Amino acid sequence: MKLGRSFCMQKRPERNKKMDRRYREASAEVLDILKHTEKEKVDLIPVRFINYLRENAAQDYAVNLDYSKPINEMNIKVETKGILGTICRNWWWNTEQKQEYNRLVREKEIKRQSDLSEQYNIENLFERRRKESQAYLEKSRAMRAIEETNKNENSFEAFSLFKKRK
Repeated sequence: MKLGRSFCMQKRPERNKKMDRRYREASAEVLDILKHTEKEKVDLIPVRFINYLRENAAQDYAVNLDYSKPINEMNIKVETKGILGTICRNWWWNTEQKQEYNRLVREKEIKRQSDLSEQYNIENLFERRRKESQAYLEKSRAMRAIEETNKNENSFEAFSLFKKRK
């Protein structure tokens, strides 16, 4: 008996096609940006990497970037930013810039880990649950007190009505 592919396995190729498409379009954007970049800077990028971008660039994607704006104000894809970041880090930045970038990445990672640690800290989770339980109990007690007051008022009104009939 031949086993079929699971549901998850069938969905994965579609997702990869979408990712491939985004990176193909990003490669086209990067190549277009490099056409508008100083030749000295482009020459620092290995030919193999440029060829890789050319081979993988979406041929049917029309890049429409506004070069009158600085690069950080252009409407470029996240994947394009990633590829450009790789180019900067590997071939354009000096040692000092690389160290500064690595420091910033480390700081961000430490902050992210700290936030995750606090968010999923067992003591905090239990404390949050305890506070929610206390709030629920207090609300329940208040509702019961209101109900009791209403019962007493209704009893008092009924008693008052009973007295008036005499």
